[in-house]
Amino acid sequence: MATRKDLRKTIQGISTIPTLPTVVDKITRLLQNPQTSAEEIGRAITTDQALASKVLKLVNSAFYGFPGRISTITHAVVILGFSTVKNIVLTASIFDVFKKKQIASSSFDVDKFWFHSVACGAASQALAKCIGVGEKEECFIAGLIHDIGKIIMCQYLPDEFAKAFNCAHDEGRLLYDAEKKLFGDTHQEIGGILAESWNLPQSLQDAVKFHHVPSPARDHFTITAIVHTADIMVRSLDFGNGGDEKVPMMNQLV
Repeated sequence: MATRKDLRKTIQGISTIPTLPTVVDKITRLLQNPQTSAEEIGRAITTDQALASKVLKLVNSAFYGFPGRISTITHAVVILGFSTVKNIVLTASIFDVFKKKQIASSSFDVDKFWFHSVACGAASQALAKCIGVGEKEECFIAGLIHDIGKIIMCQYLPDEFAKAFNCAHDEGRLLYDAEKKLFGDTHQEIGGILAESWNLPQSLQDAVKFHHVPSPARDHFTITAIVHTADIMVRSLDFGNGGDEKVPMMNQLV
């Protein structure tokens, strides 16, 4: 049986693990510099024409509701602000990475899994708006990718994932609890390894790593607690399927 050390070693040693486009890392690094200009961000995005097209399509969608058409990336950056543009870039890139992967599983329904993920993203964004959290788009991304470790386990550790899946269903456990029982590590930690390798903001890394037990998130407890709550909400409403039929208990600190 695989141990915690085995799981981490296997995941960290995979050369084909999904990567985000180089431009995403470049933009993330640019945004860490307070001297970066909108023009610099615009130029970085336009080096990837497919990504630039997606950003313009999103910024001109009904979701943002601007009266006039935004025709340049630099204009989009000025209008939306650095943080929102960064989140749009991340969302578009993450969807693209996994859209290209043909992920099949006899264990769980991948389409229902993605429906659950998108629903959790939408619920996280709605909760953030309700309680006045400024980074609504970042909450959407956190909800969208919170279970990304399940996809990594499904694709790269299929035998271990199948054992955990069967244990969860046979014993009426959460998949998270079955993983913990069998391996020590869970999809949270596996997803955290991926989020770290993508150089995602620490807030997103923490939301992925701690969405079942938010307290260790500390500086990013709020966004992690939002995702924790959103996950429970969409499970309760039966929106998609996260890999098991049980609804987690709300963490007492949340």
